[in-house]
Amino acid sequence: MESPAGLGPFADVDRAWTLLAEAERIAPDMVEDLLMLPSVGVWLTRVLRHALGSAPDATPMPAEVGGFHALAAAAAVRVGLRCEIPVPVVHGAVTLPSVGVYRPATGFPVGHVVLRHDAPGVTLAALGATVPATFEPVKRHRSSVRGQAVELIFDDLDPYREFGAPVPPRPLGEAECAEWRKLMDEAWDLLTHAHPGWAEELAACLSTIVPLDADRNVFAASSTAAFGAVAMSPKRSATQFGEALVHELQHSKVNALMDLVDLHDGSGQERFYAPWRDDPRPVAGLLHGVYAFVTVVEYWNVQRRHLSSDEPEAHAHFSYALRAHQVGEAVRTLRGLTELTDLGREFAAAASVRLAAAAPTDLPDGLAESVAMITDTHRATWRLRHARPDRAAVVALADAWSRGGRPAPVPESHVEPSSGTGTSALEALLRLRVLDPYRAGKVADRHGPDVALVLGDRAAATAGYLARLRVTPGDAAAWVGLGVALRSAALRLRPELVRAVHHRVATRSGAAPDPADLAAWFDQAAG
Repeated sequence: MESPAGLGPFADVDRAWTLLAEAERIAPDMVEDLLMLPSVGVWLTRVLRHALGSAPDATPMPAEVGGFHALAAAAAVRVGLRCEIPVPVVHGAVTLPSVGVYRPATGFPVGHVVLRHDAPGVTLAALGATVPATFEPVKRHRSSVRGQAVELIFDDLDPYREFGAPVPPRPLGEAECAEWRKLMDEAWDLLTHAHPGWAEELAACLSTIVPLDADRNVFAASSTAAFGAVAMSPKRSATQFGEALVHELQHSKVNALMDLVDLHDGSGQERFYAPWRDDPRPVAGLLHGVYAFVTVVEYWNVQRRHLSSDEPEAHAHFSYALRAHQVGEAVRTLRGLTELTDLGREFAAAASVRLAAAAPTDLPDGLAESVAMITDTHRATWRLRHARPDRAAVVALADAWSRGGRPAPVPESHVEPSSGTGTSALEALLRLRVLDPYRAGKVADRHGPDVALVLGDRAAATAGYLARLRVTPGDAAAWVGLGVALRSAALRLRPELVRAVHHRVATRSGAAPDPADLAAWFDQAAG
């Protein structure tokens, strides 16, 4: 840890501690609320990591420690205590948690200013000049209807609001802020009406919403260090706003639970398939996702029967069916894991019971098949990106194919996370067919096996994918599409193995096997 001398103006931590303690003596509830701010949790986690020698990034230690002085100054200002204390200037701004932000108008960059608070108000001193400071206040909001209320902050100012390294303030414009408040009120009306239990949970737990730029396209995010905070990009409807809040609250609850009990005894190795993610996940990630998304299933099961004017019916049914299918697959994965503790198995079983109670019924015609095709496409794409089959097994299978034998059982592939992410063209088309058939029809004017498959012509799709594989045998998207078109279990569940054996036979014999025949060979053995 840095020596006191290395902390510069923030070396006198005792001074900040004494000020905070005095504020607590005067207003203990206010100081407790201040310390429980999500951004304070993020700051504290970071400064402790600095102190333990595992700095999370290049942010200087003095600036991190100075956050404690800013915290003490915020408490003093809120309770009316006289004080004089240095506070950090981060990204050109002085931020007092729960109070607001002020940008010193200095001609030179400075790392700190001296804050004085007395009867006239707050002044800041730097570079020999002292100026009065009027802080832009935090944006507080209260939604209340049907006897239930939630009070929160729209945090667009605090440097730690995005759960990581300090970021500059990005104050919402007047129109932006009005839209966030409007959607929050509409979402609260929806939640208290259709989901009163989750509204009660949010009223107790939600304290902060962090507005993110639309171009970041973050549906919702939370952090283990920031209980009660939800970061999200703008939403187009109150229904999606409500979904984001309910979904992220579940992650916060699981984070708190995992601090208290062990749900698994596995490592943090990222090797499991989570149907809602493009990257491999650890056991904890699967547990998190199952708990959060079974709640989303329940949410949309209600919402699809109480559609509002701002939510298309197709989207509601699709969200419900897709999440139910995904959670079901993840629950089956969890059931087979030896890494779960007894509590972890109870946790997974409880999610399974909830899922069964909300099992998909009354779905529009064709939706279940579309959802299955989408999830098959996503899983196969994931496996071709991240799963690596056992080399000895590939050699043995290639030899068995060449001599006309049957494929023997092989070990599970090894997962090596790669950089590949994103939705495949086929998955995007399948989603479009469900959510916007008119646009899908216009896209269908184009040619290609993906379009043929989306239109239901499996024979034409199969022929198209085989033609692509004759030209480019390693074409991952063609292998994925072929598996969906053929309804091949091997290509849906172990495409990396089929592709590797195809490559082995081709390189050894000089003649590539027909991919459809090879897939059928695997499927017949499995059957």
